[in-house]
Amino acid sequence: MQKSNRVAAFVVFVLSGLNPALPQTLEQLDTVVAANRQMNGVAVAPDGRVFVGMPRWVQLDSFSVGIVKDGSVQPYPGGSWNMWKAGRPPAEHFIAVNAVRIEPDDPRSLWVVDAAAGVKGGPKLVQIDLATNKIARVYSMDTNVAPEMSYLNDVRIARGHAFLTESGLGALIVVDLKTGQARRLLANSTKTKAVPGRTPVIDGRKVVRPDGSIPVVNADGIEISPDHAWLYFCNPYGGFLWQVSVDDLLNEKLDESALDKRVKNDGPLIPVGGILMLPSGNLLLSDVEKHAIELRTQDGKLTMLRQSKLLDWPDAMSLGADGKVYVAAAQANRRPQNNGGKDDTHLPFRILSFSLPR
Repeated sequence: MQKSNRVAAFVVFVLSGLNPALPQTLEQLDTVVAANRQMNGVAVAPDGRVFVGMPRWVQLDSFSVGIVKDGSVQPYPGGSWNMWKAGRPPAEHFIAVNAVRIEPDDPRSLWVVDAAAGVKGGPKLVQIDLATNKIARVYSMDTNVAPEMSYLNDVRIARGHAFLTESGLGALIVVDLKTGQARRLLANSTKTKAVPGRTPVIDGRKVVRPDGSIPVVNADGIEISPDHAWLYFCNPYGGFLWQVSVDDLLNEKLDESALDKRVKNDGPLIPVGGILMLPSGNLLLSDVEKHAIELRTQDGKLTMLRQSKLLDWPDAMSLGADGKVYVAAAQANRRPQNNGGKDDTHLPFRILSFSLPR
């Protein structure tokens, strides 16, 4: 990977349109890679390798999972996995990847969430062995877990299970990684549903569909506390941060109603592209409206860490072994589905990084 390029040069220009009183440090970002393919997810391995997910929202001919190498993004893990075409076995190809994840306390695997919306047999969670760069296991989701109109979104791994958000219809999915058994939870809860009528406003423009209506995106962001006791989830266009015990999610004796009653409201939340739990138990929020990264402490207080026009819909984040935060600038608001039918995405698409305050 080439040395990242410092991009603090246009502090005055950018901050004049955001907040003239902000200190210069808020604009300090490094460009990890600038690519010609749209990226909305990033995962960093302990050895420094940077992996990205590409959702194929606009660039339908793009490959879906990549590795940053020699200053560019190259297909990963190789073979036929990034060569999807209609008619090919959906369980053996990446179709429309929405998230990549490496767990800090179990860094041997890259986990890939393939939403594969609209492709029968396509929705799945894929485990890649980072030592061999080969597919270790595929967890395909049947229609009981991922019904029509569902959209697998993001994932966290803990206690021998995968926990996913499903944002198409709104639910949580829990997968036993040993048996492969998956359960769909909180599908009837209002807590996994978008707040009616709410949409981000970015640079004075609302996020709207081609017909002018407000997009409905349900359960999206997900995190697990450092002690693996609590799971947090949220809806991306604002609302609340929800908290539920991992024990309760794993308790198959709890019915839907009982489980729903145990989900706690952890306070209001700004519109976010992604959330990231730090070892301290505090959360990083990708603030899509302010082009910013915010720190949310456990009492709900927000502190802005970075703000830049380069954070053009900051999305998923990853904490590297170097102590830096890596974030994908996804430009999700600029794609036709969120921009009144007009494609305003522009090159390059970026993965950015910055150092946390000490």
